[in-house]
Amino acid sequence: LARRGKLAPLPASAADWLRENYAAGESWVDLGTYAGADGAEALYGFVYKVDVKSLVWYSPENFEDMGYEVPETMEELKALTEQIAEDGETPWCIGLGSGPATGWPATDWVEDMMLRVNTPEDYDAWTRNELAFDDPKVIAAIEEFGWFARNDDFVSGGASAVGSTDFRDSPKGLFTSPAQCFMHHQASFIPSFFPEGTVVGEDVDFFYFPASAEKDLGKPVLGAGTLFVITQDSPVAQAFLEFLQTPIAHEIWMAQTGFLTPHKGVNTEVYGDPTLKKMGDILLQADTFRFDGSDLMPGAIGAGAFWTAMVDYVGGKDAATVAGDVQRTWNTLK
Repeated sequence: LARRGKLAPLPASAADWLRENYAAGESWVDLGTYAGADGAEALYGFVYKVDVKSLVWYSPENFEDMGYEVPETMEELKALTEQIAEDGETPWCIGLGSGPATGWPATDWVEDMMLRVNTPEDYDAWTRNELAFDDPKVIAAIEEFGWFARNDDFVSGGASAVGSTDFRDSPKGLFTSPAQCFMHHQASFIPSFFPEGTVVGEDVDFFYFPASAEKDLGKPVLGAGTLFVITQDSPVAQAFLEFLQTPIAHEIWMAQTGFLTPHKGVNTEVYGDPTLKKMGDILLQADTFRFDGSDLMPGAIGAGAFWTAMVDYVGGKDAATVAGDVQRTWNTLK
């Protein structure tokens, strides 16, 4: 729409406001900036309402029974994974099954790993194929996912079950007695598939999918969001944009449900429930925010070759081979 001249650029002050008032502010400016009809880049999208994907779900009761603590770094998460396996339990439930879309849950894993082993700039270049899909940096991220998913001792049902287990059924292992697994990596929507009556914060909880302490990459968060744009500029449109910059514009919805914000000036105590407040805190602590990478790629890649490659990978093919398969497909699109 911006490229076709159908949107009005937002004032420069809006970009400055986002940088100053949103956690990971530069990320939000980048996500709302596009080339206009004249080819010049400008801020067109103002982010309002965010979703979070970088989450790990777990049973507090199971953790307490085994004496496990919530990990705060990737190194601690890997150590916990190994400890659970050494204790004779299964650390993870992972399922990639989703009918015709089988494989997509692995894209979230790889995207999270891309932000934990590579820079945000590498991530951006990867989504545009300026960093080839079979570049060693991407292969390293895939192999980080494989560290968890391709170890029979780490996954419920063994590594061979990952590709065929439906993602909607996968988290149910957290709630069996005895537990079939202790952790599940998935976005904020997954409670929709928990057993009826499950109370988040009591029966199940979540923690931030941690970043590495050994790498200086801050705290990246993967997710999505909603953008306001102006299709026809007017004083009323500009006034509404100014309203969106006030804390009350966010707090009105925060006090209800289904809304998260990176606005640093809001009163987080008004969130409608503790779960939203905790997710909001994750957003406020983020240094970098990035949108779902597979959704930024051409459909034939992000909703096709990438999915297939991940199924092949958990099925036994090596990361370099499946990454090369995706890149060959991408080459045909040029």
